[in-house]
Amino acid sequence: MKKSLWALLFSTLLLSCKEETPVPSKTDLLTGKTWKWVAGSISPAYDIFGIGVLVGDGYFTRVPECWRDDRWVFSTAQKFTHEEGATRCNIGDPQIYIQGTWAFEPGETSIRIKKDGSGEFVWTVHELTSTSLLVAETFKENGKTYTISYSFGH
Repeated sequence: MKKSLWALLFSTLLLSCKEETPVPSKTDLLTGKTWKWVAGSISPAYDIFGIGVLVGDGYFTRVPECWRDDRWVFSTAQKFTHEEGATRCNIGDPQIYIQGTWAFEPGETSIRIKKDGSGEFVWTVHELTSTSLLVAETFKENGKTYTISYSFGH
């Protein structure tokens, strides 16, 4: 009886010991795969193309098709590239047309992106998982604050 009780106890302990999968860091999630823009909106609606047409919820559907397959690549060395996808708006465009550096702000709730040559912007991170990156960027114009939301997938 004692042997079977010990065997049962040992089997129970053995089965209850599971190897825990490490939780990936936000850096691991951001740099693990290439990101592709899949949706976007602007609030309030804004003339993003400078042609007199306000764009809001349909921002992603209003951009040229050649923008929709572009890729964002973030490396663990805190470099990034914004690259052309399979379709290019202009055959003469370089494969990498924006590059620079990135860094999480303290608390890892936002990403500061500095473009080589000029400019920087901050994305507020709303969601970062192994399959989804949801961010928002704000800017002011004529005393009004606008928010551009981007959804990325793989």
